[in-house]
Amino acid sequence: MSTYCITFRIADKTVNGKSYSERYQQLVDNVYTDQGYWDETTSFILVTSNLSTPAFAAQACKGLSVKDDIVVVFDPSDMSASYFGPIKHPVELGSFFAGLKKAA
Repeated sequence: MSTYCITFRIADKTVNGKSYSERYQQLVDNVYTDQGYWDETTSFILVTSNLSTPAFAAQACKGLSVKDDIVVVFDPSDMSASYFGPIKHPVELGSFFAGLKKAA
């Protein structure tokens, strides 16, 4: 079981018929588990999951806009990480996480 840190930015606009609020809730629904979950801040969530980092990131991003929304998932125990969306500086982000992968 891994603990994942998720940081994100949901674009404040309607994309493919889904509002900011709907896409925000989609992300929350995608990552919620009763194994461990914390989301008291506005763009950071801690979650416990049995999925691998790439699989968890892919699940987290279902229904979001690859053109407009950004999600970064990392496992602090092994520093594996995946990202989704229009990251402007993937090389710089990757300098913090060896093996950074783009989420499918």
